[in-house]
Amino acid sequence: MTITQADTPGSTGSHFTRARERSDGRAGPDPGADPLELLGLVQRYVESLADVLPRASHELSARSYELLELTDDLEIWAIHWPRDQGLELHDHGGSSGALWVVDGALEEHSLVPGGGLIHRTLDVGGGSGFGPSHIHDIVNIGDVPATSVHVYSPPMASMTFYRQEGPALVVERAEYRADPAWAP
Repeated sequence: MTITQADTPGSTGSHFTRARERSDGRAGPDPGADPLELLGLVQRYVESLADVLPRASHELSARSYELLELTDDLEIWAIHWPRDQGLELHDHGGSSGALWVVDGALEEHSLVPGGGLIHRTLDVGGGSGFGPSHIHDIVNIGDVPATSVHVYSPPMASMTFYRQEGPALVVERAEYRADPAWAP
């Protein structure tokens, strides 16, 4: 899979498009997306649009989000995080993804096999890439609202939210893109 810059900011087309070829020679895209490639994509996206990306208001009191790009192959969101707030343990419905911190600082808690969590702090100019089975939560640990940019491939069809009960995960709820209240 190769990701190429297609248009300049402010043009009528998507800022990034994907050119994908199957390694086995069959028609159509390869299943899944490489998390490191998505991390590079979101980093370049943020760098190229730094002056025009939406940012969190200092008065932000609830998590908010803006869809920046949507194609058949990927979606890109700006997500704004109030101080000391986050999103509970969740997956991305089988999509791979990456996030890049634009303002503030986030902490990611990623589930590992066996039920443990890895804690990672993501500061401005840092990010994280993940595969289709990744389960994590994100919280703003800074003193000011944070903004991050997220890319998912393919576009998410659903998200499942979990709670931990000892070493087990219990499904709390699932949300679907078709729902009117869909939020990443």
